[in-house]
Amino acid sequence: MPANRIEGRSEVFADWAWQSLVVTGGCSVVLGVVLAVWPDKSWTVADILFGLVLLASAAFQLVMAFGARMSTPLKWLEVVSAAVALLLAFWTLDGGAWVSLLSLWIAIGWVLRGIVQAIVGVWSEQYAGAGRLEFVGLATVAAGVGIAVASFETLPALAIAVGLLTVALGFSEIALGLRVEPRAVESV
Repeated sequence: MPANRIEGRSEVFADWAWQSLVVTGGCSVVLGVVLAVWPDKSWTVADILFGLVLLASAAFQLVMAFGARMSTPLKWLEVVSAAVALLLAFWTLDGGAWVSLLSLWIAIGWVLRGIVQAIVGVWSEQYAGAGRLEFVGLATVAAGVGIAVASFETLPALAIAVGLLTVALGFSEIALGLRVEPRAVESV
């Protein structure tokens, strides 16, 4: 009886995980573009958009935790990191209305996500392109540190920086999900 299976992806990801990564990445790209090109958003809208950025980050980490075949300690590390991102997202959605506070929450979420991504890339033997995962993790850490260190004085400046970096993170999520071309394989 033939069964559809994606060769290459199914070795690392569960059947639904690569699709979830592509969808999460696409949502991150759209969210980043909205953040970067909408200059006159209100504080309420900005809080919602920044909260959604952190929710997308948490979704990515949960997909990795439950969809990828990796060791249990790495799964727990992803879950804890996602929980922190969710907590930061709820604080952001609560309405801080301070540019420095919003940038700090996003920076903490990205630094933690990047560290976890780099650790998973180093310790996971399942990923054929683990070096790329490590690089993206370190780039995410650098983006988080950059957001934390930069002194944003206006909401539009923060929104443009976070928006452009969110677009880059979204494309990295899409690339991770689509790293192997899908082919239907028949099993006998």
